[in-house]
Amino acid sequence: MEWHFKSIARKSSLSEAPFVAGGRVACLIFKDVEAGEMGRADVLPDEVDAYDLPGEILGRWTRVVKGPDEDAATVRETVASAEDFFLSLYQNAQADAQEETDALKHLLALMLERKRVVRALGKRQRSGTQRYLHVKTKQEIEVPIVEISPRLILKIQDTLGDIIL
Repeated sequence: MEWHFKSIARKSSLSEAPFVAGGRVACLIFKDVEAGEMGRADVLPDEVDAYDLPGEILGRWTRVVKGPDEDAATVRETVASAEDFFLSLYQNAQADAQEETDALKHLLALMLERKRVVRALGKRQRSGTQRYLHVKTKQEIEVPIVEISPRLILKIQDTLGDIIL
């Protein structure tokens, strides 16, 4: 399965209302079961419930729209987006997208561990699952360990775009 995603849209996927600098956007990652592909939709936060995804939701995060003359997202905003997306992968578990979500969970956990958002618990595992502690909520999370290949990293990098840390 190819994981190619567009960057943030300029307008809502539902209402086609343009996004304004400083406004918030909800980014949704989904798997279209019929097409067997993953996709991304960007909508206004109050449109999330009304948007009919063309597949099963895998995760979501929100971000602030930058103006054309502003730099890329700050590190704090990027970490917050990655953290939101990581936690949503556990809230929106889909059995038919297990392989994709496991890879996303593993890579995001590694990135968030580097930023001290999560902390590995116990001895470092080489296969199976690794337990992590989400520092803010004190929630323990079981993260599947996935073999990371250069091909997988390139796919994930294209998928996550702006929230790669």
